[in-house]
Amino acid sequence: MIYENEHEDEFIVPVFTRESGYWEQVMKPRLQRQGWYIAEVDCTNVEDIEDCGTRLLRELNFKVPEHGYINAMAVKGNLRDIYGINMRKGLFVFYKNFEDIFSTHPDLYNGYGAEFMLQLIEDIVYYYSTLRGYIYEEYPVVVGYGVGLPTSYIPQFEELMGAENVMIAGEGVRYPWSDFEEEQRRNFPHGAPDPLYDKTGQLFGGVINHDPQATGIYVADPRYYPESPLYDPVLASKVHLVHSEFTEPDPSV
Repeated sequence: MIYENEHEDEFIVPVFTRESGYWEQVMKPRLQRQGWYIAEVDCTNVEDIEDCGTRLLRELNFKVPEHGYINAMAVKGNLRDIYGINMRKGLFVFYKNFEDIFSTHPDLYNGYGAEFMLQLIEDIVYYYSTLRGYIYEEYPVVVGYGVGLPTSYIPQFEELMGAENVMIAGEGVRYPWSDFEEEQRRNFPHGAPDPLYDKTGQLFGGVINHDPQATGIYVADPRYYPESPLYDPVLASKVHLVHSEFTEPDPSV
């Protein structure tokens, strides 16, 4: 089985080797200091893809009964409705003991369970980093991710992903989300603000978004956001921008 990307031309997965201790000793504490929300999923003794997906939902604050059953399609659907956690400085999904997905149960045979769990990450990246703001009227999220594996399992993981789509996490490494992370940290050091929209086309040459399901055209330029150190009050005063008319604020964040 070879993993097939669902959304992007390239999907590269960082591996945090158990022997290096890099996740526990360096990366995780750094993310905690920076204010990321960390969803750390322990894959020990997983039984099937529903078990895998349910563990992820629990780490993302979904209220799943202890012995509840959520089918694979429902898991994917629920991941578009993450609510009640603060992702303004980033969301990091980490699969701990990922080798168990390759080895513990016949329902995960031949990489199918691993493929499903990686698809969930790819879905989260696409939905929360790429579509939010532009398509869904909520703040875009920097999404980081990785898997924890013993080095002996790297060849098996490369067989699934293709060696060119696997990288080893460590100091000085640039990750697939690094450019977006640096941009967001520079533009909004205190976390992503609620997005602004141009309802009347003032910024876009008179183009007005007539879609009744949209407030207007998403404005990404940090100069229009008071939350940004790049905010230009003179420039911002020349236009009237609005927040989403359709998204209720999450009271927990």
